Amino acid sequence: MGFYPALQSSRADIVDALKEGGRGTAGSLRQQRFRKLLVGAQVTLSVTLLAGASLLITSFVRLSHQDPGFRTDNLWVGFTVTPQAQYPDQPTRTRLAEQLLSALRGTPGLQDATISSGFPLTGGVAATLYAKSEGNVPPVAERKGAPSNDLMPGWFRTLGIPLLAGRDFNEQDILDHPNVVLISQSGAKMLFGNENAIGKTLLVTSGSVPVEIVGVVGDVRSAQLNQSNEMEFYRPFAQENFPFLSIAVRSPLPPETISRSVQSALRAIDPGLALILPQPFSAVMAQALGQAKLMMVLLGVFAGVALLLATIGIYGAVAYTVAQRTGEIGVRMALGAQTRDILRLILRQGMKPVVFGLLIGIGAAIGVGRLITSQLYQTSAYNPLLLSATLMLLGVAALLACLFPAYRATLVNPVDALRTE
Repeated sequence: MGFYPALQSSRADIVDALKEGGRGTAGSLRQQRFRKLLVGAQVTLSVTLLAGASLLITSFVRLSHQDPGFRTDNLWVGFTVTPQAQYPDQPTRTRLAEQLLSALRGTPGLQDATISSGFPLTGGVAATLYAKSEGNVPPVAERKGAPSNDLMPGWFRTLGIPLLAGRDFNEQDILDHPNVVLISQSGAKMLFGNENAIGKTLLVTSGSVPVEIVGVVGDVRSAQLNQSNEMEFYRPFAQENFPFLSIAVRSPLPPETISRSVQSALRAIDPGLALILPQPFSAVMAQALGQAKLMMVLLGVFAGVALLLATIGIYGAVAYTVAQRTGEIGVRMALGAQTRDILRLILRQGMKPVVFGLLIGIGAAIGVGRLITSQLYQTSAYNPLLLSATLMLLGVAALLACLFPAYRATLVNPVDALRTE
């Protein structure tokens, strides 16, 4: 960009350049077009970035207000891994979970506690193959997978997930009893439509283990906050579990205090168990929103810088034009031109490249919206309201940038201007 002005300056007319207020090389038609082109390009870039930033901001606000399907207030989560030597099978891990849960629920200051194999939005929820047992059962290779979690009784109560039909797990749902499962509301509707899902049988895992549906619960966003699950099912911890325990505690106590209490309970049962990644659930939510927030901030900063540069560029171009046309303005005023006439002249010249930039920017903004569609949540890539607000913001900024030099042009003394020329 700097090469072209430098080249033109090397061809400057010395007499015109030395004349105060003279047009110099910048007064040529070619250079005027080049300045207008730069202003228009700055405006187009600003519209594009501002429109993209407004879409991401709107998307982030909606995502941050998305209900994950359970209560997140005063919630703490932590994890532990059970060594294979001490806990080689499901019964030993179940006894550990029962002892730990009993200790936690008896700890002063902890309102409630629960244990599961995984926890929503922490990346610890596994996917399991499933199929309906009746009708044409597809082969294992063609079956769908859905998030699956193994829970201790009371997990739904602790998290505030509503039980919509049937029953919760209880102490009778153990390894040598009939296999049972709870499924999500969306899963029940997808599999059975308006039929009652209670009492139906599913085949789960690659071993086609038959499990009876005993309850239907509210939907939970277990994998990603911006993605709902078609199907999710839950199994009793005593019938299916792995060497990984997710511990959830609801308490108003500080997270550090909860962590110490949980660690003490673990050591009292088994000194070899370590508490891993203890944190308030607000930190988990912040991580779930991290990528969306980063993109919003980055594009927002770029958009702000582009708006500032565009405003400065418009002001500089118009101010330069006013300085170059001082003599012309003086002649017009000497011939009877009014203040409003001078304002109209300068504003029309200053805003013309802005208008072209805005028009081109509309198309560019729509294109950028389509590029970032995958990053948007419940926000259309083409949002007339946001685009109109962007155009209005940039238009007002451009108008103000033109107004100050235009007003200064109305203060030109015709006699001084003509004498300078």
